[in-house]
Amino acid sequence: MSSTSEKGPPGDPDQVTVTGLTPLSSLHEAVSRRPLAETLLRVRDEIQKATTFLLTSHVNPDGDALGSLGALGLALKALGKTVRVVVGQPLPEKFKPFLPASLIEVITQVDDLQKSTIDLCILLDTSEPERSGVFEPVFFRPGQRCISIDHHPQSGKGHFELRLLATDAPATGSLVCALIDCLGIPLDRQLAELLWIAIATDTGWFRFPNTTSWALSDAARLLALGLDTEGIYQRVYEDLTVARARVLGAILGDVHAEFGGAFLWSRLPLAVRKKEGIELPDLDGMIDHLKSIHGARVLALLVEVEPEKFKISLRASGEVEVSGIARRFGGGGHAKAAGCRASGKLEDVVASLKSAVSEELSRASGA
Repeated sequence: MSSTSEKGPPGDPDQVTVTGLTPLSSLHEAVSRRPLAETLLRVRDEIQKATTFLLTSHVNPDGDALGSLGALGLALKALGKTVRVVVGQPLPEKFKPFLPASLIEVITQVDDLQKSTIDLCILLDTSEPERSGVFEPVFFRPGQRCISIDHHPQSGKGHFELRLLATDAPATGSLVCALIDCLGIPLDRQLAELLWIAIATDTGWFRFPNTTSWALSDAARLLALGLDTEGIYQRVYEDLTVARARVLGAILGDVHAEFGGAFLWSRLPLAVRKKEGIELPDLDGMIDHLKSIHGARVLALLVEVEPEKFKISLRASGEVEVSGIARRFGGGGHAKAAGCRASGKLEDVVASLKSAVSEELSRASGA
């Protein structure tokens, strides 16, 4: 999405457009129901007033989260702001070549941050306080000004000065792209590469239902800056380490088919992940390898993060949706891609998951 402030009254939301396709004033921010363009401009004003910033995203950040963090971090630095971009887990190897050196800090202890004066915190790609992980007590401490920028359906209830939550947006990267435009910062190749990673990974390289005209107009604009999209794809999706290849083999070798193959699930035991030295972020996208199995409508990957504690990734195709399944387990996400956590013996977790999937399959088939 390219939003541009054209000639007209300052702050006029009708002057912000999506690359000439749709005035943003025709879209609405999901919480306040204000015109999306108006909310963008309010976020811009908050940023312009602040000097020191702290940016983070959800735990185990994916391509949209990291691309959005990197792009917004660089944009704020270009404005002369003091910016710290932090995450709580090691960065996925496949994204490291695209992230500017020293821009994103990996921090597991927040004592020093809690003592710091921060004008504005920005939480990206989630609006759920608990999903900010170790940074929750910093971002949501009394009196701290905080903004969320997200495109997932609202489920978090934390206090924000402003929310820029737009479920119409194909990715959080699209909202960051619009915000960068509103701030008057010209895109360069480095920003374009980060925004491409955000949008392309979250749309399944422009295959998922969120591949809208908005996503494609963003893509066209970013391509014009000379991106090596083939090279980016190869590095993100095809450059497996030996350890990741072994883990993928373990996942594919333990596929279980339920309901005549409509539901496929696999698991990754903690012992296998530890043996190969694989962190949770390095598993991003592995569930998508199950999509090529004929007849699958719901996919689940259960990753054991601790004994009898599982991180569950869910995918769907056709009329089936998995966001409702995830919410039953306290999670959330998109209709076709969601996630949650569950505790208990594997067989009990799978049984509960099967029950939820069975109901969703019945709903989707109209039974």
